[in-house]
Amino acid sequence: MNSVLQKEFLKFIKMLKDNDCLGHLILIGSWAEYVYSNSGYLKNYLPNIRTLDIDFLIRNLNKPSIKMDLPTIAKKQGYFVDHDYITGATKILSTSQLEIEFLINQRGKGDIGVLTTNMGVNAQALRHMSIILNNTLELNLFGIDICVPCPEAYVLHKIIINKERGCKKEKDGESIRILLPYMDDMKISEITKQLSKKENKIVEKFFMEN
Repeated sequence: MNSVLQKEFLKFIKMLKDNDCLGHLILIGSWAEYVYSNSGYLKNYLPNIRTLDIDFLIRNLNKPSIKMDLPTIAKKQGYFVDHDYITGATKILSTSQLEIEFLINQRGKGDIGVLTTNMGVNAQALRHMSIILNNTLELNLFGIDICVPCPEAYVLHKIIINKERGCKKEKDGESIRILLPYMDDMKISEITKQLSKKENKIVEKFFMEN
């Protein structure tokens, strides 16, 4: 991986930590794979990172109880702040073209595209995020504790949303294939018990076909 991107990623993570933001976020997406590898959690695993996107799942839109202004914090550190012209979701951009976005779990009936959060960012609301919220671990990366999905939850989540991923479907499929040998079968079984019937059917079909 490009060393400039790695440095920019770590710089952003440190900014979040120094401003008491990191504890309210779960790092998801391909950069979680980078943490699995470089923290030493998955031995001999080489991450499949081919994206400039960094995605964070916000644990709770009402936390912290005292509102933050992450966009202003980022601007003061030299980042650019923009909003998706379709959804209105907040994007933070680095000079090295990293694009940081924020997601939140979609609850209840209906589809609310974006939710305003106490982090000061508008987060895109997506379904199937409970599997990640309920199955996380903290890994130490170069002295910083980062919350990520446990790898089994990460893989199952990718399986569940794979058909919705459009042009990213093939890349996600490759990530699943590379990660599967590192999975704990008992943990996979434990997490599948938490899934909805619809999600379980998707997972069962995947394993039958692969």
